[in-house]
Amino acid sequence: MHRTAEYDTFADIYDVWVEMAPSAHRALPFYVEAYLSSDDPVVELGVGNGRIALEAARQGKAIVGVDASAEMLRRCRERAEALGVADRLTLIQADFRDFQLPEPAWLIAIPFHTIGHLVTPEAKREGLRHIYSQLAPGGRLILDHFIFRPEIARQHQAPSLRTEYTDPQTGHDVLLWVLTRYNFETQAMRILAWTDELDDEGVLIRRRYRRLSFSWIEPDQMRTLLEEAGFEIEALYGDFDRSPLTETSPEQVWIVRRPERP
Repeated sequence: MHRTAEYDTFADIYDVWVEMAPSAHRALPFYVEAYLSSDDPVVELGVGNGRIALEAARQGKAIVGVDASAEMLRRCRERAEALGVADRLTLIQADFRDFQLPEPAWLIAIPFHTIGHLVTPEAKREGLRHIYSQLAPGGRLILDHFIFRPEIARQHQAPSLRTEYTDPQTGHDVLLWVLTRYNFETQAMRILAWTDELDDEGVLIRRRYRRLSFSWIEPDQMRTLLEEAGFEIEALYGDFDRSPLTETSPEQVWIVRRPERP
């Protein structure tokens, strides 16, 4: 079952978006190391354009990538072919709640806060239960999510310039803007991102909007959902350097396991 994928329209700015996210750079070596040290199969949910998976493939690891966006998967496939690692990559277009693997996985990863795209608690619960069913007994799930700071969110509800760059295809300057609306009661977010493409004199040529639905989850809520799904908690870190989770930590990084016996 293929649901409409918001990232189909977001794909063209994804690399620029990620480049401006410090957590994405900190997470890359953490996940690549986890992939390389795991038995096969290794599965990445929300594989996107292959930013993490292809680095592991480049180092010799076979990866199964799952994503709901056909456009992101197309870009991932093209990058894999350009790197000469397409034979190490199996791509599946599916939702986190209904993907089916050829065989149970020893490692499933959900990097870059992607669990937040399951917006409601019930969607997260459904997703985690399905992920559990796709793991081999003893297999691990690794996922991360940011620590939400409501006081900071309340101060940043106006449009902001995320970055400016030059479009490699047109040579035009582009401004990337973002506006986020928060529903503090439901812990949901609506992200509106748009690009302004300018000519040589700074005159607007084209404006294009993109929308993303997102959410946040507190560590105690995450623990409850993971344990309800049947997982055993192996570790909880406050960042990708495996530092302890504290009140000032920027991340919650979970390593959990499906028990070897029911």
